[in-house]
Amino acid sequence: MKEIKIGLLTITAGLVFYFGFNFLKGKDLFGRTSIYYVVYSNVDGLDKSNPVIVNGLAVGKVSDIQLRQDFNNQVVVQLSINSAIILGDSTIAELSNTNFLGSKAIILNIGSIENPLEPKDTLIAHLDRGIAEYLDNVQPITDNLNVTIRRVNEILLGLQGSGETVASAIAQLEQTLKQVNGILDDNRQGMSSVIANTNGMLVKMEKRIDQLSPIFNKAEGVLDSLNGLDINKTLLGLNETVSELKMTISGINEGQGTLGQLMVNDSLYHNINQLMYDLDNLIIHFNNYPKDFLKPLGRKNSKMKGIKQSQN
Repeated sequence: MKEIKIGLLTITAGLVFYFGFNFLKGKDLFGRTSIYYVVYSNVDGLDKSNPVIVNGLAVGKVSDIQLRQDFNNQVVVQLSINSAIILGDSTIAELSNTNFLGSKAIILNIGSIENPLEPKDTLIAHLDRGIAEYLDNVQPITDNLNVTIRRVNEILLGLQGSGETVASAIAQLEQTLKQVNGILDDNRQGMSSVIANTNGMLVKMEKRIDQLSPIFNKAEGVLDSLNGLDINKTLLGLNETVSELKMTISGINEGQGTLGQLMVNDSLYHNINQLMYDLDNLIIHFNNYPKDFLKPLGRKNSKMKGIKQSQN
């Protein structure tokens, strides 16, 4: 009886070891699977039994990996996928990282299944470089950062020994600020007076401006009145007056009218001058000899002529 128990235990252990070993190798011993192939140039650490995933769900495993030197050192990966999963001819098998620790998996992007694949067909391969691709993009930035750090170090080396100069400058600045504060304290009362006077001046100016507001309003009214005048008509009348004055002056120059005759004809001038001269003599004679004009028995006409001639 004891021997039978030992035999059953040994058989059971052998079966568990066999099935467990095959399970770790990626073989599905209890379900129906279909075999598909994918060809990669580099599997980047992919191992047997790594999962095959569709939309986050494991639908199979990597059952075998072979390096085919007859195919230019390409790596052929055998996938054991649940036979219930239908794959189309556009299905992409993407080798990708499942976490930051570098665990690998093959992620299937099935796409259209109008043209389904048969078992043992080859899927379209795609290699997702993951973090390595980002590191390649970051590489130029890190190079520039290294250059910047190197230049900063050079600047810091150039500033060695400048600490005392900077400290001295800071001390001088502090002393200057103290002196300025002292000056402000000494003249605080005077500054307050200046500020008060300035405020008073501003108040007075504001009052003056208020007083000037009516004047500005009147000036605006005058300007509005001037704007309302018909300046064009006024200028037109002035032009007509100037034209008439030009015509009058032109007529005078040509001898038209009494004033024109006086300006042009010399005889009229001499006659008027002689008339004024005779009238002046008559007045003088009347003043000297009024009896010649007032009495009936005055002097004789001949004597009056003689006197007139003597006066001439």
